[in-house]
Amino acid sequence: MGDHVSKRLKLLSAADGDMEERSFPNPYPDWDQRVAASGSEEEDGDASEPLDASGKVSAAFQKKVQNKITDLLQQMEEGLKTADPHDFSTYTGWTGIALLYLQLHRVSSETSHLQRALDYVKRSLRNLNGRKVTFLCGDAGPLAVGAVVYHRLKNTEDSKECITKYRAVLSLDSDVRDELLYGRVGYLFALLYVNKEIGGNTVDEGSISKVTFARTHTPLQ
Repeated sequence: MGDHVSKRLKLLSAADGDMEERSFPNPYPDWDQRVAASGSEEEDGDASEPLDASGKVSAAFQKKVQNKITDLLQQMEEGLKTADPHDFSTYTGWTGIALLYLQLHRVSSETSHLQRALDYVKRSLRNLNGRKVTFLCGDAGPLAVGAVVYHRLKNTEDSKECITKYRAVLSLDSDVRDELLYGRVGYLFALLYVNKEIGGNTVDEGSISKVTFARTHTPLQ
């Protein structure tokens, strides 16, 4: 029995040795909070450290992130030169790009991002086809995003025109499915999105309730 145990120990030791040989040595020092704190006190800061001594995002790291965002946007814009010129959807097309720039404007307040959102949503609005009704894949998406972009640009007339058009996109008694990508739920999302972004009673509760009622009272297929 002793010999059997010894053989097992030798096998385990050999296995441990194999694991050690397959590992990589770590050339980096252990984390030292004191070093991080002292480094953050330098004028330029350390861009590799996201937080400063007070626990807030450091200015150097913010600049690093901003530079990366700019670089990625340039790559995206270059790739869009070969994109489908007729894909206006939020899901895979120009309205999705407009929505990206709209979000960038939300977090950065840079006017240039809002202008780019306008450029792309205008392209989408020229390509509406009336075949789909939803936020992600249909006419409601470009019209809803257009309404929000124009609202932020304080262009009330064009914003209201977009709202009027997308409210007419779906007839409540039309024969459409009830799901998100192509159906009533996708249209309902567009209504709720505009109310959230523009606020108040932009789309009245009665209209939202009618769409919700049509959705909940559709027989299961």
